[in-house]
Amino acid sequence: MNATADIDRLAGVLPLASIIPFPDLLLGGVLLVAVVLIHGIGIRLVSVHFRKRSDALARRVRPSLRLDALLGVVIFLLLALHLSEVVFWTAALVYSRLVEDWRTAAFFAANTYTTVGYGKFVLPAEWSMMSPIISISGLFTFGWTGSVLVGFVTSLDRLRDRQTMNAADKSRSD
Repeated sequence: MNATADIDRLAGVLPLASIIPFPDLLLGGVLLVAVVLIHGIGIRLVSVHFRKRSDALARRVRPSLRLDALLGVVIFLLLALHLSEVVFWTAALVYSRLVEDWRTAAFFAANTYTTVGYGKFVLPAEWSMMSPIISISGLFTFGWTGSVLVGFVTSLDRLRDRQTMNAADKSRSD
């Protein structure tokens, strides 16, 4: 018996092995989980940096410009995190021999991860489901990054509001 027929028979209704090929799902799923874990570690590190720096800056007089610079640094760090995840996918594609050269793999991984989808390169037909898995990893991580950025901006706004209230209280007491 062949494995594909066994999987199809177990599914009962649909030929699952032809719809979602097992090698794609296994390799892609493991890599997707790894990318999301890498992203989580990176988000934690960026968040700790943000909290420490924003708390220190909030104690200063007129920290507004420095808080803006902190947001710029945080955005750059998040960009670096996403680029490292593209490099991770690139390495996986090259080392699994799905893509021959690093440049093609990087271009494909970046376009697929960001869901841009631009380019002429496609994976071999038997690995075609890997592309949507790479895209899903990008959707997960970009959504996470977006929510973290909203939290950072909200924190900065609160710090600015607190600074404004403190300055108003100080001027009233003088």
